[in-house]
Amino acid sequence: MIHRNGSHSSTIRLVSVMLAALLALTWAPRAAFAQGAPELKSVSPQDIKDLIARNKGKVVLLNFFATWCVPCHKEFPDIVKLQSKYKSQGLQVIEVSMNDVSEKEDMQKFLNEQKPPFAVYLASSTEDEFYKAVDSRWDTALPMTLIYDRDGKARYFYSEARNYEQFEKDITPLLAASPAK
Repeated sequence: MIHRNGSHSSTIRLVSVMLAALLALTWAPRAAFAQGAPELKSVSPQDIKDLIARNKGKVVLLNFFATWCVPCHKEFPDIVKLQSKYKSQGLQVIEVSMNDVSEKEDMQKFLNEQKPPFAVYLASSTEDEFYKAVDSRWDTALPMTLIYDRDGKARYFYSEARNYEQFEKDITPLLAASPAK
């Protein structure tokens, strides 16, 4: 009798350990994933316009990118650097990913690597109507950047990648200017 209970107890312990290991393997990637970048909020073109309006008084650099866009990968670190350097002077970066919602894991991985000091949103659509509702000049090329002055007026439009120096040349005069009264 003692031998049987000991064997039964060992089997239960073994099954428990195996179940715990299986659960750990199943949930570990999700837990690590959840601890990284914050949840991406979906935005419509109107939401983007509202974000710009809420940042009136600041210079806004609105950038659209995707994780599959090679020029975007090159440009993104420069935008992170700009925000870090000029935030205290009134720069606000707003990033919108044009990745499809099915690519959310790629987005989270990219953001975990880049560690942006600003919010990153996910476009509610990747259809042409979305692009045109943001700016009629946009032809779906990525990256795309709009820079707004402190009054919320679009001052620059770029449908190609920019580098740190090019961005800095555009934003520093806007940061030095006071908003209209």
